[in-house]
Amino acid sequence: FVPTEEWLAELKASLPLETISRLLQHLVPVVDEMCERKSGGVVDEAEILEMLQDVTMVGLLPVPHAIVIRKYQPNSYTALWFSAFMWGVIFLRNQSPIPMFDGEAIELFQVSLAR
Repeated sequence: FVPTEEWLAELKASLPLETISRLLQHLVPVVDEMCERKSGGVVDEAEILEMLQDVTMVGLLPVPHAIVIRKYQPNSYTALWFSAFMWGVIFLRNQSPIPMFDGEAIELFQVSLAR
């Protein structure tokens, strides 16, 4: 595999980098200004972390979407899953110390192959 410019452009377009870009657009100038104020332009990591703890991001980040509450709506697929799950739990819980069910005679699900 050899990456091309087109592949990289497509990859960049598909990545969700909007939040990170907003943060960087705000924080890079703040850190640059901090470096300029310091003599020699060298700033310790601890100073930058301390500054980042004091910086607020309110208004910069996008508002999170509203939480959608959905009520359970039973259907045949969930009923089938729950039934298989329930019988599986019953089967496994009743296997010790004396098995109540013959494990070779019980089929909890079927596998069908399409030809």
